Amino acid sequence: MNTVVVGGACAGAAALAYKVLSRESITASAFRKPSKYKVAHLSAGATAYRDLGKKGDTVLVIIHGGTLGSLAYVPYEAPFLEHFRVVTYDQYGRGFSDRPEAPLTLEVLRQQLEELLDHLNIHTAVLYGVSLGAAVAARFAAVAPARVAALGFQVPVIRMHHPPALRLLMAAPPLVRAWFARVFMIPMLIRRGASVAPPGTDTRAVAVRRVIAHFKEQFTVLGTERCISSLFTTDALRDRMADHDAVAAARIACHYAYATDDPEMPRAAIEEAISLHAEGRVESAQYTGGHFFSEGRQPELAAEFAAFVARAQSAPVPRRRSKSPARSRG
Repeated sequence: MNTVVVGGACAGAAALAYKVLSRESITASAFRKPSKYKVAHLSAGATAYRDLGKKGDTVLVIIHGGTLGSLAYVPYEAPFLEHFRVVTYDQYGRGFSDRPEAPLTLEVLRQQLEELLDHLNIHTAVLYGVSLGAAVAARFAAVAPARVAALGFQVPVIRMHHPPALRLLMAAPPLVRAWFARVFMIPMLIRRGASVAPPGTDTRAVAVRRVIAHFKEQFTVLGTERCISSLFTTDALRDRMADHDAVAAARIACHYAYATDDPEMPRAAIEEAISLHAEGRVESAQYTGGHFFSEGRQPELAAEFAAFVARAQSAPVPRRRSKSPARSRG
């Protein structure tokens, strides 16, 4: 009897915690209404995007990571606009875009990018993907190499380290997964996102804190929790090495920027991906500073990648693969 009572009390407490910790209260359309983003109505929902620069310039698409949306990449826009027409957008389930009912597989995210490019009448583009965005870029390029002029991978998800909590979430039944996501995972992601905010009152610090505020607010949109949970438990975070192998076989010029002390994206996997490429079609740069090493370095990274694209476009395409050493950056 005591066991039954204790079990019932625990179940009641778990149900109460799940109800009390609900953050969602507004629709995606209401959330994006005050924004200045344009909207493309695609097959899985509305996609919020920005299209900046001269229409005749080479198109560069910035693909954000798993949690921080496209607003986090505003510091890249000005330096990239010196060389490209820049398109940024929010992937499904995050930022100002819709929260689809379907699971957020990598194929859904790849198709979203394909349909957005079609909507904008863009056949070929340079892709710059960060973290999970790099996995989307690699998958897109593996499926449609003729549509990709060059690739930039920053702290790419390839064969990432899965902490015990994430492995537990992946293996849990749907109801347990939903409870775990609300009570533990979403608060953890919010703390992780907030950790990049720098101290001080200068313009950059204020801008970063504004992005973090937007990042937190997105969790008030109906369906965000379900989409984030889906994103972390489908194939999106699985081994993506096969896509990098396909990209290398297609001789697409690739630049990898990564941190040697990143606890989330193992260095060995990134360097294995680099080794797949032919000499002259790949460059890489090593940094320190963990997964968010790019904070404050966006102009430097944009200039580095733009210069790489210019070199790659003027170089002949080699016929065989070889390893390419990385260049270190502090």
